[in-house]
Amino acid sequence: MTIQSIPGIDKLAGIDELKPRVEQPGAKEGSSFTETLKDAVRSVDGLQKESEAAQLSYAQGENVDLHDVLIKIEEAEIAFKAMMEVRNKLIEAYHEVMRLGSGG
Repeated sequence: MTIQSIPGIDKLAGIDELKPRVEQPGAKEGSSFTETLKDAVRSVDGLQKESEAAQLSYAQGENVDLHDVLIKIEEAEIAFKAMMEVRNKLIEAYHEVMRLGSGG
């Protein structure tokens, strides 16, 4: 399974930043790494809010398909786990840079 085959992963803003840079029409010029991360966090937050709204609608008895609710929950969970893995890798890289900078 590749990361692109995970349901909902394409909704993470900035996922294209992981690919080699190819000129895309309408793409943000010079978006910083920080902005890319902020966009990704906002996207994950949006998925979680959609999931919560779907759960609330279902709990209130609205005409919502349980299958759709479960899909939204799973999408939010997978996106959150992917974001946490990226965070963990960034922290590891930071610690490695600090270790190399201190001479060992």
